[in-house]
Amino acid sequence: MTKYASPNVGFLLFGPYNLTAISDKLEMEMADKLEDTTPFAVSAAQFERVGLKTYTLTGHDSWFDESSYTAASTMVALSDTQNVFMFAHEGNTNGQDCLAAGGVLSAGLKHPFAVGAFTRAQMELGVNGVIDNAAIVTALAAVAGDGNTEATYVDLGATGGGTTGCNVYLSCTALTLSGRTNLIVTLEDSADHVTWADQTVMTALTAVGAEKKASTDQTINRYVAAKRAFTGAGGSPTATFVLAVKVNNPS
Repeated sequence: MTKYASPNVGFLLFGPYNLTAISDKLEMEMADKLEDTTPFAVSAAQFERVGLKTYTLTGHDSWFDESSYTAASTMVALSDTQNVFMFAHEGNTNGQDCLAAGGVLSAGLKHPFAVGAFTRAQMELGVNGVIDNAAIVTALAAVAGDGNTEATYVDLGATGGGTTGCNVYLSCTALTLSGRTNLIVTLEDSADHVTWADQTVMTALTAVGAEKKASTDQTINRYVAAKRAFTGAGGSPTATFVLAVKVNNPS
C-alpha cells in the first residue's frame, strides 16, 4: 500500500465546495452490513449484504475564519440532499486516482465558544453509497471558453477497452457564464485516442454544482477525455471543475 502525505492531497470536495484549505484531518469509516440468510438444514452459515455500504467521514476539523466558517455552515444546509464527495489523495493530476462517492449527504457542525483563546470548529460529514477509486479525467482547474482534453487523454489500460458501464463524477466549484446560457461537461471516449465520441453527458450547469451519473449497459473505450461547451453567445465564460470516471469490471 502506497503512503501519501498531506502535500500529496490535490483537493477535498463535497458537492461544489472545496474544503481543502479548511481541513487538516480526515478519517474514513466504512460499514458493510451483513444479514444471516442461512436456510433450514444447512450446516454452513450464509450471509447477504443489506443495502448499500455506508461511508462516513469524521474528524474533519480546522481553524475557521469567517469565510471558511460560512462555507462549513453551507455544508450543513446541504444535509439530506444528493451530492458528490471527491478526495484526491494522490494529487490533482490527470490519470491519478481519487476517492469518489455519490449519495445523500449528512453534515453536522460543532463550534465551541471561548473567550481569549483560539477556537476550532469540527464538522462531521457522511455519504451513504458506493465509494469508487476513480481516475481523474481532467484536474480541478480554472478554464475559459469551450475546449477539451483530447491532447492530454487518460489511458484506462487494457481492461478499460470494451468495459460495460461506468460511474462519472463532476464537481464544479466556480462558474461565470458572462451572458452564456449554461455549461455542459461531457466524458468522451476513444478506442484509438484519435476519433472521439460522447460517452456520458453531464447535466447542464447554470451555477456551481456536483453530480454523479451511472451507466450499466454503455460501452466505454480505453481512452477518455473531457469536453466542455458553453451554450449561447457572447462574453468570456470561465469555470473551475473536475471530472473523474470509474469503469465497471470488464464484461
